[in-house]
Amino acid sequence: MSEDIKNIKKSNRLTIVMVVLMFVSPLILSWYVFNYTDFIEMRGMSNKGDLVVPVRPVGDLALIDPFNDQRKDSLYGEWNIVYIADVCDQACMDNIYLIRQIHASMDKHSLRVQKVLLLTNQARNEVKEKLIKFKGQQIINTDLINVDKLLLKFRLNDADDPLKAERIYIIDPLGNLMMSYSPGVNPRDIHNDLKKLLRGSRIG
Repeated sequence: MSEDIKNIKKSNRLTIVMVVLMFVSPLILSWYVFNYTDFIEMRGMSNKGDLVVPVRPVGDLALIDPFNDQRKDSLYGEWNIVYIADVCDQACMDNIYLIRQIHASMDKHSLRVQKVLLLTNQARNEVKEKLIKFKGQQIINTDLINVDKLLLKFRLNDADDPLKAERIYIIDPLGNLMMSYSPGVNPRDIHNDLKKLLRGSRIG
């Protein structure tokens, strides 16, 4: 009889535990989604750019400030607005100006955003004069990386050539390429998308 009572008590405890888990599990899941993911914000996000799915890890690339040799930043830790070119021609300068305007429009969030340029065939001292009016513009250090391999990360389809695409890219604070914008994009579209990402992100 005592064995039967023990089994009944054990069964009752198990039932109670299962009932508690049924009520508590959704709360735990909701808490995790709200605090540690961007699901809520991203689900309602009507982005203007092209999402890169899945995101592409670019890595923690070192950045160079042409006007400050002591500055040692990288892609990690901040949101990055990136433009790619072989050399910085007029199209490149137009996009640098556009990126500067977007960055300035971020107001208090501007400290979480970096302006980044990838030049595959032009040294920083060669472009420095062009960037005099664009202080804070950073350049990816290509000295110790495989540039061709890096460019493949920005190739969005088989016919795409990142050096000729004149696209603007968004890289998140974990070094993931996640969005791109076609030439002639309205800077307000990038501003709005980036602002939503910053509001929904707990990193960078």
